[in-house]
Amino acid sequence: MKKWMSGIRGAVLMIGLWIIGWGLGFGGIMELVDPDGKVQDVWPTLLAIPGFVGGVIFSLLLVFGERGRRFYEVPLVRFALFGAFTGLVLGLLTIPAEVGDVSPGAAGMTGIGTGLGLIAGIGSWVFCRLVTRGKTITA
Repeated sequence: MKKWMSGIRGAVLMIGLWIIGWGLGFGGIMELVDPDGKVQDVWPTLLAIPGFVGGVIFSLLLVFGERGRRFYEVPLVRFALFGAFTGLVLGLLTIPAEVGDVSPGAAGMTGIGTGLGLIAGIGSWVFCRLVTRGKTITA
């Protein structure tokens, strides 16, 4: 298999995957939940932004945490943990700049971000498995 799933190309692929997943996936779900646009008018566009930031963070975690491995060599648990950590960071980035803000809204956004990041991490692993046709490493 070509090395397009590692290095810079792999990072760009993962960032694009997270943009599409957050924008169309989670944004599409929110369009169904909020069809009249009472909370936000264009959910896919709004959620593509944290998808980009999350994709960058997730790609950096993969590059530094799984150095020298291809996507299909990384187990599901690590993809899920990296995704959850990325979501946690995204949730923390939504907290207002005031020091010590521990409001229920801030905790809720951190929890939502962590959950969505976990789902995105698992989805990234599934995508990599589909692209590599389930190729696994043997001992």
